[in-house]
Amino acid sequence: YFEEYLKPRASRGLADLFEIGLLPPLRGIYRNELEPSWDDVWARLRSEIKDTHLDAVLLSHAHLDHSGHISFLNPDIPVVCSSTTAFLAKAIQDSSKGDFEKEVCYTLPREEQGRLLTSRTRQKSASTQRQFCFPHPTLLSSKAQAFWHKAIGSREMRFKHPIASTKAGNLKIKSFPVDHSIYGATAFAVETSRGWVVYTGDLRLHGKTGHKTRKFAEEAARLQPLALLSEGTNIDKEEEATTEEEVMHNAWQKVKEAEGKLIVADFGPRNLERLLTFRQIASECGRALAILSKDAYLLQSLHLVMPEIPDPAADDTLIVYEEVKDVSGWEKELITHYKDKGKTVQPIDMRRDEGNYILCLSFWDINELIDIKPSKGGLYIYSSSEAIDEEQRFDIKRLRQWLDHFGLCPVGVPDPETGKVAEDEQGFHSSGHASASELSELIEVINPRIVIPVHTERPELFLPKVGAQSQVIIPEIGQPIRLQ
Repeated sequence: YFEEYLKPRASRGLADLFEIGLLPPLRGIYRNELEPSWDDVWARLRSEIKDTHLDAVLLSHAHLDHSGHISFLNPDIPVVCSSTTAFLAKAIQDSSKGDFEKEVCYTLPREEQGRLLTSRTRQKSASTQRQFCFPHPTLLSSKAQAFWHKAIGSREMRFKHPIASTKAGNLKIKSFPVDHSIYGATAFAVETSRGWVVYTGDLRLHGKTGHKTRKFAEEAARLQPLALLSEGTNIDKEEEATTEEEVMHNAWQKVKEAEGKLIVADFGPRNLERLLTFRQIASECGRALAILSKDAYLLQSLHLVMPEIPDPAADDTLIVYEEVKDVSGWEKELITHYKDKGKTVQPIDMRRDEGNYILCLSFWDINELIDIKPSKGGLYIYSSSEAIDEEQRFDIKRLRQWLDHFGLCPVGVPDPETGKVAEDEQGFHSSGHASASELSELIEVINPRIVIPVHTERPELFLPKVGAQSQVIIPEIGQPIRLQ
């Protein structure tokens, strides 16, 4: 229903999302202020309304397809996740444009004006931070606490300090770190009166920390779970997945071959593991890795709870690229801080010494090349997923036109007609999701009595793959699943 330029109207609260059935009909869990007095939003629902109480939300990781709709929940409902996920979620919200679909960590108050919902002025009301709960006790440094309590802009915030919790209501919770394309990914297990119910979140075995996923499977198996909610994004992908180590090796070779030329690295937003892969390549090849201010903000925020992640302000390889635009708020503060440390680079600097840099850009930032004016023969390494639909294939066609215009050589860029990467250019992207064989292996180890496929467009493929071992129940919208 929605895409980049067609979005739910914030001024209508829950109405648009209820009208087309994108939120479940569970009364009692949503923000009251998003139910305006002049519109009976519940009358728009075409399915049975259920009065519900939520003890907590289990958030597996900070990707918005998992976290975004927390925005609509009552801020008193606790969110259980890893400290890494919480800090990434706050950094993502801090550095994004205001959007009522991205109020994951704190809510912006709204009020009725006529027949519209509008944000209250900062003089009238502060933001409200959600209560985050960490499954493992986490001692936050004074700097980490200052970041968590800091409001963006001039609006004050009613903050809530994160607490440790191993329960949701009366239910016991276990959490397990797993490997995914974003740091902090977590699987969960909940002990019910019928037995343990396990949720994989998004995971893979072929990442740099795939051992975490294997350990999760082994520990989940010891629970003898009644049911496993398993992600199945790549249940239809039989081929062996490219590993992060292979991505690094292949990209390193290409960078070495492009001596003296600008290299652009394009990878998914918030894939900080891939960013740090290119940081290592840049360091070994005697280049600086130029990153955008958003990436610097995410890294420095993550460093507060993961000290092994480099602080870009102190790192010898990382440098912030100054985009040609007006900046304000958090971004102005960040650019000023890095400029004072001599840690920024401008387009004219990159044009003069382009062989000294790898520049992290995506297709949506490609017009920065107009200011850089790179010489012909540079590389554009596409380290992201293939184009899976017509709209993405159009984007690839536009990207290739930009690269042709500036004479940059594409590496790993999909074909605009098929959306696939040519066989001789594969190996520059590693999926964040387990392949079909990896999923089968994990389910075999965990050995649940029931498997419930989620996060997949092909749930029926679980039947032939694991149906001989476990009962497979395919979810249906609006239909409860009773575990016996």
